[in-house]
Amino acid sequence: MFTHTKKTPFIIGLGLTLLCLYPVITNAQSSPTEPAPVSYRKNLVKLNLGGLALKSYNFSFERLLSKKISFVAGYNTMSENKLSDLPLIKKASEKLLDEEDDIKNDFDKITAANKAYTAEFRFYTGSHPGARGFYVALYGRYNDTKINYAYDYETNSKTYHLPVKSKITGFGGGLLLGTQFIIAKRVALDFYFGGHYGKSKGNADALADLSTMTPEEKADLKNELESKVEISGKQYLTATVTNEGVNAKADGPLIGLRGGLSLGIAF
Repeated sequence: MFTHTKKTPFIIGLGLTLLCLYPVITNAQSSPTEPAPVSYRKNLVKLNLGGLALKSYNFSFERLLSKKISFVAGYNTMSENKLSDLPLIKKASEKLLDEEDDIKNDFDKITAANKAYTAEFRFYTGSHPGARGFYVALYGRYNDTKINYAYDYETNSKTYHLPVKSKITGFGGGLLLGTQFIIAKRVALDFYFGGHYGKSKGNADALADLSTMTPEEKADLKNELESKVEISGKQYLTATVTNEGVNAKADGPLIGLRGGLSLGIAF
């Protein structure tokens, strides 16, 4: 028979308390406490500061696919400029070339514009999660370049002015090495360098009255133009010279370099 005493409420309360705490106590004893996962920002938007010296604007968006693997989409654009107006080329030509140098004069005759699209997978090293540390990247890049050249061709009797307009497209794949720092959890600083190899195609036209040229002069002009795109003795440009001007087609390898210092924001 149950006998009620003054200690009965205390005993009942203690029993209920132990019953409620039992799952917590057993879980704490059976499994060790796991550390809280380290948080990191999965998105970055960056601008390549190095490209500004060529009036080129290179933007990229990086998205982490896992703790140490990311995908980067890049877009580069350069509006049409004279080569002599680009800050980097201007300073280099002033220090290295003479005023009478033919190359320096050509810089005033050439204008260029460019667009490029890049897709890239990065593989980061190190123990810290997120897009930071040394990395190796594999990438593919598509280029669309327009080049105009005020070309003067001299014969024994006359100088012909050929306004060459060309377009070159190409696609290549390559390898990139770099290191990225995340400062104060928000600011990204990205150093990288690499190169790619692929295939390019292009065409060029120059409308001009060449009806006064002799057949020999047209043949000499054709040979001179084709020799300008030559690698290891192999020509990659085929030119046709008529009374109405020049048409040329190029089909050859694409060799490119990438490098820079990008500044961005992580979020």
